[in-house]
Amino acid sequence: MIIYTPLPAEMVLQGLEPDLPKMSNIIYQGRSVMGYKQEDGHYELARIISTDPQDFLNPDFQPGRKVLPD
Repeated sequence: MIIYTPLPAEMVLQGLEPDLPKMSNIIYQGRSVMGYKQEDGHYELARIISTDPQDFLNPDFQPGRKVLPD
């Protein structure tokens, strides 16, 4: 879809961005991971930051898992 308007794109698309919580870097089981903080103090894992391929195969680091940081 093409929108022809004299208004800036920021004004036209204002409010369309999803309101996602801020992602935080935490240490879990000695590995650096990123996740979203929940109300109960746990984090929902979103990604792992590692160069070890075995870390990506570890089910403890699956996205969506709720963990407490070290």
